Amino acid sequence: MLVPKCHITITQNTTGRSQVIEFDYLVDVDIDQNIETLTDTCTIKLPRKLTWGGTPIAVGDDTVNGKALFKRGDKITIQLGYDNIIKTRFIGYIKSIKSGVPVTLLCEDSMFLLKGKPVTKKFLATTLKDILLYILPVDIEYVAADMTIGDLQITNATPAKILEDLKSQGIFSYFRNITENGITRSVLYSGLAYWVEKRKSATFKFGTNEAVKNFGLIIKDDLEYVLAEDVSLKVKATSIAADNSRINVEVGDDDGEVRTVFKYKVSQADLTKFANSELERFKYTGYRGSFTTFGEPAVEKGDIAVIEGGKYNPDGSYLIRQVKVSSGLSGYQQTIYLDQILTQEAA
Repeated sequence: MLVPKCHITITQNTTGRSQVIEFDYLVDVDIDQNIETLTDTCTIKLPRKLTWGGTPIAVGDDTVNGKALFKRGDKITIQLGYDNIIKTRFIGYIKSIKSGVPVTLLCEDSMFLLKGKPVTKKFLATTLKDILLYILPVDIEYVAADMTIGDLQITNATPAKILEDLKSQGIFSYFRNITENGITRSVLYSGLAYWVEKRKSATFKFGTNEAVKNFGLIIKDDLEYVLAEDVSLKVKATSIAADNSRINVEVGDDDGEVRTVFKYKVSQADLTKFANSELERFKYTGYRGSFTTFGEPAVEKGDIAVIEGGKYNPDGSYLIRQVKVSSGLSGYQQTIYLDQILTQEAA
C-alpha cells in the first residue's frame, strides 16, 4: 500500500538572515491551479499547537513576545508524494494567516510578488517582451511569446494588474513549476494559453485496479462524452491593430457557449477564417468535465491527460485546464479538468 507523504519548507528573511523551517508530517493541503486565473492558490491547515524553536504558529499563543512563527510574505514550497518519492506541487508565498483550530495558511503562487510597486509608463508600438522587461522584478524568470502589442498606457498599475489587463486581449500569463536536473523553480509564462515547451503527458485509465505507480486510476468522474454536432458554441474573434483599434467577428450558434479568441493585425476576411477554424477546434467529439485520480502521476495545468477508456470508454488526449490537488488524512488525490481534445481514438 502506498503511503502519502508531505514535506513543507518555509523560508523567512529577517534582519538580513534566512531561516528555513521544515516539517514533514501529514497536514491538510489544497492546491488550485488554473489556466484561466492569474494566480494559483494553496490552503494549508496546521495543528494550532505546532511550535518551532519554542515559537507558536498562531498569533496570541506566545505570551512573552506576542508573535507568531509564520508571517505574510514567507516563501513556501510544498512537496507531495508516496513513500519516499515526493515532487514539488506548489511554490509560493503566505498571503495571510487565520488563527483558530486549526491554523490556516492562505498562500498564493509567485504572482504574489507582482502585486506591489505600481508603475506608470507609456509604450509606443511595443512588444510583450519589452513590457515584461520593464514591469517585472529582475529576479523573476520569464518566457514570453514573440508578439507585438502596439501602444499601451500604464497608469499606477501593479505588474499583476497589467498582466490581468493584457489577458483581456487574449494574452495569458501564469507561473509554471519547471523541474530540471532535480530542481523545481517557478517561471512566468506569458502570451499563450498553452505551451508546448516543457509540457508533460500522463496516462489515466478507466476500469482497472492495476498499480497506480504505472499509471493513474480514474477513481471517480463527471465526464460527459459529447458529439461535435450536439455542441452549441459561439466564437467571438477580435483583431487588434498596432494603434489598438479592433475588428470583431462572431461565428457559430447564436445561443451557444461563448469562446473569445484574439489575433493581431489581420483583415476581417482573415479574422473570419480564423474564427471558423477555432469554432471547428472547440466543437470536438470527446470528453468534457473532470475526473479524480490519485496523486500520481502528478500533472499540472497545461499538461496533457491521455485517457485510455478500456472496453467501454473511448480513448483520447486532452489539454488540462485546471488541477485541484488535495492531501491529508483522507489521502492524496488530484482532480483534473479537461479542455480541448488533441487526439481521439474510438473505443
